[in-house]
Amino acid sequence: MTLFPFFMDINNKEALIIGGGKHALEKIEKLKPYGVRLHVVAPDLLPEIEADPSLRLYRRNVKSEDLTEDLAFVIVAGESQEENRKIADLCRKKKILVNVVDDLPACQFVFPSLIQKGSLSIGICTGGASPAVGVQLKQQVEQLIPDRTEEILDWLESKRPVIKEAIPQGKKRFAFYHKLAGICMEENRLLEEAEFQELLEEELE
Repeated sequence: MTLFPFFMDINNKEALIIGGGKHALEKIEKLKPYGVRLHVVAPDLLPEIEADPSLRLYRRNVKSEDLTEDLAFVIVAGESQEENRKIADLCRKKKILVNVVDDLPACQFVFPSLIQKGSLSIGICTGGASPAVGVQLKQQVEQLIPDRTEEILDWLESKRPVIKEAIPQGKKRFAFYHKLAGICMEENRLLEEAEFQELLEEELE
């Protein structure tokens, strides 16, 4: 199965995780950096989940009324495949996106092997053919990413308003931004303000 990699804004969205074990914890850890508001429903919870003040916890079995239209998505991570699929079917009937851990046919979306550094997110997915290949490729890609990528992205974003005002022509502005990004990534550093101004003045000559 070939899956298209959508990127979705989940900041401040509501999401439900059904299950309180290690699979639920893995999903929580992947999702938290993206600012989603997570609700967790399970009769038993790992200590790491129970101790997390950012989570809204419900120590019980899931109810139909937990699956509400304000949820951006649901992750089903229970122990019983049969019960997981029943919940997934109910989500689909209610038009709520659902992921069922370790059960690709029951999923409407999947979790990729994820690399996340600040604003940078890279997802690698093999469509279920070989998750192990996805993990190995992730490790190789991580080695190619400069150590200061997160800082560089923040700095480049901070310069966008200045560049946009100074260079109104779209193609010329894009070329300058591409040049600036190339220098930062190749040298793995932020430019000094004097260096930035010098490059900008050269572009405007």
